Amino acid sequence: MANTNWTDESLIADIQRGGSARAEALKRLYQLPGLRESVYRHVLQHGGSQQDAQDMFQETLVLFDRNLREGRFEGKSALRTYFVAIAKWHWVTVRRQQGRYTELSPAQYDGEVESPEADTIRSEYRELFQEALGQIGERCRELLQLYQLDYSMEEIAQKMQYGSSDVAKKEAYRCRMRFREILENNPQFAALRNT
Repeated sequence: MANTNWTDESLIADIQRGGSARAEALKRLYQLPGLRESVYRHVLQHGGSQQDAQDMFQETLVLFDRNLREGRFEGKSALRTYFVAIAKWHWVTVRRQQGRYTELSPAQYDGEVESPEADTIRSEYRELFQEALGQIGERCRELLQLYQLDYSMEEIAQKMQYGSSDVAKKEAYRCRMRFREILENNPQFAALRNT
């Protein structure tokens, strides 16, 4: 039974409960009015592209979910505030890792824009990944999506009806290797890696 009483406390409880309650809570959070816009606005105002903003929202959702399940949320703010704070800190981290995070004066803003080539390459990678995902089969695709959303092997085993978490772990490994093999055997992927 889906929870329609969406308080911060009920969202936390549903996410920590796992299973369909967790999925429903994350779906509700994903659709929460204004949340995505807040993250997008921050990323776009701090040197990111529209694609960066989309990626950041997805990654924040994964981090937020993990933090709640691991009990890291201390309740010092509203969940919405906490979510946006994760996005802001994660964006700073990503920018630093890319070597693109610097304090800029207005005269330097033009140099901050990512090149069209880099944007094209990222887009090509994304297309190749989607194509490879289409070739690994529906069951592997579903398993890898759960794995990427940071479901535990126990949760994956239960959701996909495997006998144990060990079986789920072996299947996840097999699917990842199959995905990798498809990518590595694609001449376009090899060409992109050498650019």
